[in-house]
Order: sequence, then structure tokens, then C-alpha cells
Amino acid sequence: MFTFSRSNRKSMVAAAAATSLLFIGAAHAQAGKPSGMDNMPGMSGNTSVAKSQTASAKGTVAAVDTGQHKVTFDHEPIPAIGWPAMHMEFPAASSVDLSKVKPGEKVQFTLSGAKGSYTVQSITPAP
Repeated sequence: MFTFSRSNRKSMVAAAAATSLLFIGAAHAQAGKPSGMDNMPGMSGNTSVAKSQTASAKGTVAAVDTGQHKVTFDHEPIPAIGWPAMHMEFPAASSVDLSKVKPGEKVQFTLSGAKGSYTVQSITPAP
């Protein structure tokens, strides 16, 4: 049997109360909506489901990494997704044959994805 002094009992009660408040606060924080998220672009409502988009673009092949199945473009602006002209690397879908794509080629390509994460779905020579 354990015996505790009055000061030890008060300390134990205070520690138990503090621990309870921490658990209650954590549960409340998880149940509530994150604060400030509505002011961030694309972060209002249900953030767990991103709307997939498809966009076509034109550009020049800057590099091809067949081992990683990635391609880098110097592409023109892509208005459908609000992007300015950029130099970017993209993963390519497994259906895209990168062995036929050469640096320096002018191409038209299709992207699909959401929230800045896009995959090349097709690459064809530019007209």
C-alpha cells in the first residue's frame, strides 16, 4: 500500500488534470476545421478530393530521363492551368514511349493531374 503526503496528492491531481486537458484539446482540434485554410487558394471545402484537370501545351524538349521515365520541357504558357512559360520536369505515364522523344524537338503534349502535380499523358511532334 502506498501512502502519499498532502503535497504529493496535490501534485498528482494537478498532473492528471493537465493531462486530461491536453487530451480534450487534441480531440477538439482534430474535430474542428483547420483555421485559416479558407483563405488559401484551393483549400476551401473538402480538401481531400482534388479536381483532376487535363491541359494541352506546346514546348521544346529540354531533356529526357528514360530511367526515371521523366521528360523536361521549356513550355509555352498553359492557360488551362494558369501557368506561365517555364522550364519543368514531369513524370510521364507508362504509356508514353520516351525512347522516341529527343532533346531539341518541338512538341505538343498533354498533361493530367491536379494542384500542381501533373503527369505527361501524350507527346507528339508540334505542327
